[in-house]
Amino acid sequence: MPEFLTWKDRRKVESFRRIGEDLILGQVTIELDQCTGCGSCVNACPAASLEVKDKKAKMTEVFPMCFSCGNCTAICPENAITITRFIEFKRFYRYLDRGEPQRPRKF
Repeated sequence: MPEFLTWKDRRKVESFRRIGEDLILGQVTIELDQCTGCGSCVNACPAASLEVKDKKAKMTEVFPMCFSCGNCTAICPENAITITRFIEFKRFYRYLDRGEPQRPRKF
């Protein structure tokens, strides 16, 4: 198995630079009346797409790179965050029976 992709194969892979063409980023909704601004969701987000402003969590306004991993929804103690849209690749992926976004299980 090759360690690197060939140039021909690289052209086929979806690019994060072409948002809207090749992929649609995920999105979360935060209930501001339930949010306490603890910041645990900000620390749990691997894409750094959440921030705390005015003692409330919200998605960053400049390029929110949400992967819809569900870390923020699982760690929120107030259950104020829900995933409203999964990340979606348009070209080379086919989604089978994905269903509606749901809360991940608690550990």
